[in-house]
Amino acid sequence: MIVDVHTHLTWYPDHTSEQFAAEALASKLVKLQQSGGEAYSARLDLHSYDARPDDHWAASASADRVVVFGIQARATGIWVPNELIAEYVAEHPEKLIGWCSVDPNEPDCVEQLEYCVSNLGLRGLKLGPTYQHFDPTDRKHWPLFAKAAELGIPTIWHQGTTFPSAARLRWASPLQLEDVAMDFPDLRIIVAHLGHPWEEDLIALLRKSPNMYADISAVHYRPWRYWQAMVTAMEYGVTHKLLLASDFPSATIENVIAGLRNVNRIVEGTSFPKIPVEIQDRIISENWKAALPEYLQGLPADSVAALS
Repeated sequence: MIVDVHTHLTWYPDHTSEQFAAEALASKLVKLQQSGGEAYSARLDLHSYDARPDDHWAASASADRVVVFGIQARATGIWVPNELIAEYVAEHPEKLIGWCSVDPNEPDCVEQLEYCVSNLGLRGLKLGPTYQHFDPTDRKHWPLFAKAAELGIPTIWHQGTTFPSAARLRWASPLQLEDVAMDFPDLRIIVAHLGHPWEEDLIALLRKSPNMYADISAVHYRPWRYWQAMVTAMEYGVTHKLLLASDFPSATIENVIAGLRNVNRIVEGTSFPKIPVEIQDRIISENWKAALPEYLQGLPADSVAALS
């Protein structure tokens, strides 16, 4: 079973500022040019990063379960209502799994999280210190993390670089989550995008943190870094903690699977180590079960047995 653990619902101008949309467009143009998509790129505009419900649903066809969320980060010009996510998920409950986002700088963020889980039925929490301008080592945020742990929900963190000029990269390092992982050992933490470009730091942290995982979205654009990160994960014995994700609308699940299947292409014809197909297969269809075992619930008994 394929589970996409990282997708977005958002569109300009309802949820993003013009500056954010323009910088997202510039980022997408670079990716397209790197992949030879110049002809297509000429048709892009400020809506190029939109992920409306119809677009998202069409892009979700190849996955069996899809995690979807927005992000609430006034500091970088993004604000997606959690109610929008809940309403969309209610249209496709057989596939979609809604997560919320709350801004830790909001004085009622703990109450917001409780509302999103208890009233809206959302089942995880999206955080992004670099977008939301908060220090993940500051103990004033501990009540929010404690509430997430109490509710038993997983969290996904954007700990890595990003394109908005308003982002604060000093709070983006994966190592900033070490204290959170140690003080909340029951809190499930998924670090997005392999923590790029600090993949090695993230892998060291994954090895020592039992309840920490990482998704592989948005890394296949850079083949050399991607191959190095995957080899490092293999050498440190943490490939079982890597999860499939698209980061839609940045990419689709088909793009990410193709990138993973081609991870060894850059070292073909050399004696450099290769990522075995067996590891790739587990990332695509197996590893999610340890990180998100509750997603087995609701499946027919024979399906669960086949997946176990």
